[in-house]
Amino acid sequence: MAGFALTILLLESEALATWADRLDVGPARSAAVQVTAALDRTLRPLGFERVREDGLDGLDRLGWTDDPARLLAAREKYLGRAASPGSACTAPTRIPDAGALSAANAPLASAVPRLTALTPLPPAAQGQPRVVALVGDSMMAVGLSDILLRETADDRNLRVIKAFRSGTGLARPDVFDWMQEYPAMIGNQQPGAIIVAIGANDGQGFVDHGKTLAFGSDAWVRAYRQRTADFLDMLTQNGARVVWVGLPPMKSGSYNSRAAEINRIAYTVVSLNPHAAWWNPQPYIGDESGAFRELLTAPDGKTTRLRAADGIHLSDEGAALLAPALIHWLNPTPPVQTAQVTPQEKPSPAPGRERRQRRARTARE
Repeated sequence: MAGFALTILLLESEALATWADRLDVGPARSAAVQVTAALDRTLRPLGFERVREDGLDGLDRLGWTDDPARLLAAREKYLGRAASPGSACTAPTRIPDAGALSAANAPLASAVPRLTALTPLPPAAQGQPRVVALVGDSMMAVGLSDILLRETADDRNLRVIKAFRSGTGLARPDVFDWMQEYPAMIGNQQPGAIIVAIGANDGQGFVDHGKTLAFGSDAWVRAYRQRTADFLDMLTQNGARVVWVGLPPMKSGSYNSRAAEINRIAYTVVSLNPHAAWWNPQPYIGDESGAFRELLTAPDGKTTRLRAADGIHLSDEGAALLAPALIHWLNPTPPVQTAQVTPQEKPSPAPGRERRQRRARTARE
């Protein structure tokens, strides 16, 4: 055990420092950061970290990692060339447009609307399936993506890209940087429609430009709103249409309050983007007052669980309540074409109806 602990200290000193930096803001994090940073400064000159990095790069090239950005970076490092500015592992360089600036600076909405409508997208071009990206954290990965993938599996008008990762969010790019990872996830594909469900892990403080920002503080709101605006701007930069699924009501009162703040910021940002719509799942998954609802009892007495046991995620049955509206937005059912019948083509009545008509004429005569 002592040898194992020593090996970890020698090879993972930087990883330990990174782990400490990713802890939630608080006294425990401050103490851990000081200890691990001092350890890393002491051991780094010995060069053990290089052995670890080379070993991990080799494993990544062999497909050990499922992180698209890490895999691409390892391959490019092996080939001896740096990632180009347009490569998939590099966040796109952009000049903030007026829409992004206004989204980051506009007054926050006092509340989010409970009822929100989705205007269906125009039909895709004949013979060209609509490319759809499912994006987000575990709110997309658990329940919702499974149902959407299952319901669209046989639809030739849709081609779905998986671009979600549990345990991520926009608040902590030091843990998972969506501005780097999303381009790597979609590669050369260009989705025309995107469904986003993200924010469940964002109700926490973080460090921004060396300053610790407490959740909900004015500085925190400004930083998080800017990150949300940057993310949405990246998603829509090629003209993609986005539906941003708000966080549903949560079981825990304190967690629900944080989710409401995340929703308020996301709604403010999304509402100012002409290519995006914020959609509230509350009427579909909440109770009559819009609060958390775990179980649904049908008129026949059958009870269905709508939420996972953690009081956060959707069950498959709960996600199934959201799917029809989202699928209709993606691929609206074309109107039924009524055949035009000329007088010469007027069909004869059914045999039973014809007999009834003859009996009626006979009775009248």
